[in-house]
Amino acid sequence: MKKIIIFLVLLLSAQNVFAKTIDYRDLSSYPAGSENRPLNFGGFLTVYFNSIAEYESIPESYQYIHLNFRNVQEDTPLYKALQKGVYMGFFKNLPIDLKTTELATPGQFARALESNLGQAMDETGTGTLTLKTVLDTLNRLYQEPSTDYVDDTGSITGNIDIGTFYPVTAISNFAILNDVYEKLKYNFYDSAKLRDEALIQGAAKGMADASGDKHTAYFPPVESKDFQDELSGEFEGIGAYIDMPKPGELHIISPMSGTPAEKSGLKWGDIITMIDGIAVTESTTLQDAINKIKGPDGTTVKLHVKRGTEELDFTITRAKIVIQYVEYKKLDTGDQYIKITTFGAGVKDAFVQALGAIAKDPSNGKLIIDLRNNPGGSLDEVAAMLNYFVPKGQSVVHIKYKNTVSEMESEGQDLIDLTRRKVVILINGGSASASEIMTGTIKDYLGENVRIVGEKSYGKWSVQSLDTYTDGSSFKYTIAKWFTGRTQTGIDGVGIKPDIEVKFDETLWKNGRDNQMEYAKNLSW
Repeated sequence: MKKIIIFLVLLLSAQNVFAKTIDYRDLSSYPAGSENRPLNFGGFLTVYFNSIAEYESIPESYQYIHLNFRNVQEDTPLYKALQKGVYMGFFKNLPIDLKTTELATPGQFARALESNLGQAMDETGTGTLTLKTVLDTLNRLYQEPSTDYVDDTGSITGNIDIGTFYPVTAISNFAILNDVYEKLKYNFYDSAKLRDEALIQGAAKGMADASGDKHTAYFPPVESKDFQDELSGEFEGIGAYIDMPKPGELHIISPMSGTPAEKSGLKWGDIITMIDGIAVTESTTLQDAINKIKGPDGTTVKLHVKRGTEELDFTITRAKIVIQYVEYKKLDTGDQYIKITTFGAGVKDAFVQALGAIAKDPSNGKLIIDLRNNPGGSLDEVAAMLNYFVPKGQSVVHIKYKNTVSEMESEGQDLIDLTRRKVVILINGGSASASEIMTGTIKDYLGENVRIVGEKSYGKWSVQSLDTYTDGSSFKYTIAKWFTGRTQTGIDGVGIKPDIEVKFDETLWKNGRDNQMEYAKNLSW
């Protein structure tokens, strides 16, 4: 099998090798005139991981990873670069000494590219590795237009555009995918009707579905915009979070407060069996269902729902949904009430505003945190909010990635001391993911000062990353599993059991009463 040929520009003559190497300890930028200087191993790792992270646009959560390397100091360029490498799964987080001061070699660079990016490399010589070599090679891999083709052995030759395409030459039947593409393009009867974009998007969607993970999905451009609009807190639809725990079963996780879904009477646990008269089957994907239910403001959608032994029909008028992340008020009992609807971008700021109001109140009543029907959201946002409950330096959440384990540690906050306050947390079957992280971690640290009230939570412990592409499409995929910060408790498929189980009373709700909330207000211990 042929290899991808990437010629390294190696400057090996004595006049081109500077006596001074580029040192990882002061490599905060790439100094002018340093392009042909040799890199020591620490400098190579710094340049390499920083460059790839820049191309890949990794989220800022990489900085929460605690490194185990014994001879790498925190708050150095190398430490931050290694955090990125570990985050991307390119470098193992081991309790060892790195040979940071030794000269890096082209062989080390070649092995890194093959291991991390799947790019086989033929070296044109041996010697030292320069800054120019690393930057030029990565720039060529990510930036140049692709003129690739796949030959009949499944090997890829030509220029590689990693930003668009990662070859899978190690897979013997990779050529099948290319053959299907060629047959459709050149032999298919209606080939004139086919669009390359649709074929590639279909293949990407198929690979995502084949992962077997319901939280991994490829979104074509229109779907991607809808999904990201929802993350931003504003979209058009009925205002309900749904899930498909197994093929053919479309469940309401939670209707959002004040939305058409809630006003129509939909409840968490309802199973949608038909959408506009079309049955939900095992071949229906979660994203297909979402696309059918969402739609422009003012239009309607008909849902047939199974609730226990009942069969119910709903005709719901879609609306523009603007999610209010946080609702705060002081109750007539003197207690403080914060309802968090979802952990979207900016929820931490709204939460801090509520805490600021509480801090100015001289009374010392309970704090009731309502997470019912909160389906989760941003790991970074909930971690920042937990700084107010977790002592500085202690683990907020324990995360297991594919190749490493990390802790998100509390930065501590002095706005308000919540560590000795009585806290009631309201949860139900619609409380998922980040809601469960908040519930479990507060219980971890505040112990007997916390009472969890309501019904068992949903049980989702995975963490997703979202990558966007130049055509507007995006890819959401599971990168980690989380556990509560102190006891490292996982709740996948199990959920969090309340300390005090209080079943939701629908009859009282229809009469304007919230029996779970009433219980929380009257609770004392």
